[in-house]
Amino acid sequence: MRGGFAIMPHMPAPVIGKLGEQGNLLIHRFLIIFVALFLSSACTTGKLYYTETSGKRVLACDVEFVGLPSVDKFAVEYALSLCAKSSTQKGHTIDSDQQYLLTLDLKIPEAKCGEAWDHESAKAQYRTGNLSKKEYGYIVANIDLGLAVVNECSPNNLL
Repeated sequence: MRGGFAIMPHMPAPVIGKLGEQGNLLIHRFLIIFVALFLSSACTTGKLYYTETSGKRVLACDVEFVGLPSVDKFAVEYALSLCAKSSTQKGHTIDSDQQYLLTLDLKIPEAKCGEAWDHESAKAQYRTGNLSKKEYGYIVANIDLGLAVVNECSPNNLL
């Protein structure tokens, strides 16, 4: 056949129409599932449990960051580390597989003088290569947790 439309032999036109509708429905469902999987894959989560002195296991923190998974894993690490340190200061014991969170150095680069980190400035610094993935992730968590403060520079340390 050359160009145009062909009716399949031995199939009435209404059957062909139904097959076309089913095909469109399958394609539509596939696209919805694909988009849902894509969006959920860009979500990075983490949980921290502690054990009370009574032996009761409690969920201390449940964090989620959505964006770049390679960066968000560090944002989750930052938030869980703060949570772990807070929990142990209150006398709780965290799980042995999360003890490493207590030893992490959570220092982040300072924002420009007179400014606090925000998402736009952090993203710009990351995109230009001035921040590593880890630094960017830690800054994102710092911002989202409401911990970003204005960098009050001394006269000897103006940037």
